[in-house]
Amino acid sequence: MIFVHNDSNDAAFHFSVEEYFTRYAKKEKAVYMLWRTGKTVMLGSNQMLTSEVDLDYAKKENIRIVRRSSGGGAIYTDPGTVLYTVIMPVSDDISAHRENTAAEIIKALGQIGITAERKGRNDILLDNKKISGFAQYTSGNHVCTHGSLLYDTDLEALTNVLIPDENKLQPKGISSVRSRVTNIKPFTGGAYSTDDFVALLKDNLINSTDCSVYNFNDNEMQIIKQIYSEKYANDDWNYRM
Repeated sequence: MIFVHNDSNDAAFHFSVEEYFTRYAKKEKAVYMLWRTGKTVMLGSNQMLTSEVDLDYAKKENIRIVRRSSGGGAIYTDPGTVLYTVIMPVSDDISAHRENTAAEIIKALGQIGITAERKGRNDILLDNKKISGFAQYTSGNHVCTHGSLLYDTDLEALTNVLIPDENKLQPKGISSVRSRVTNIKPFTGGAYSTDDFVALLKDNLINSTDCSVYNFNDNEMQIIKQIYSEKYANDDWNYRM
């Protein structure tokens, strides 16, 4: 497997790296990424911005809007959120990649004492509340599966910036977005900082005996920068709906 590490907190950059590996590099080995962002709302590829985001609140709190290439719902991330990405050659069963990624995350959490469970198509729960959602897209013969983990996320900001879909909440008897989600950190007894959690997650998710750290050459970085400027950092893409 290949592990891609960088210290950028720019979601648009990480989405550009994902697209580079999915659409261009097309490695035969699985590519893993663990990353974090500044205050960001990530929109699904076909979501209506004004239906999902309180734009006045986002502007007031300097929350960036970035649209990803995968579907699914809008999420809020910040430095207390950990993002994960797995990119690999696609099998005949696309859903198997999502199932395997969810199983790997749940196993890695279990190894640090967090008992999480899969619920529905795209959610991972802890104490019956959502801690992770994931999404997926394919390009040619590669698939990108990515998601978030609420470790020490500002849940007040999450609640305020995202406009809830009442049609999804009410049938489940959920009164608000805030009552539906929780952070992982309290379940560790506050023992780990977010940096500590990332390190533990990496140790338990990535097989170091079969892992090489990937460093981009100048040509690859040029392609990534072009994807970045033309798409994920471009308002025509992010605000197109």
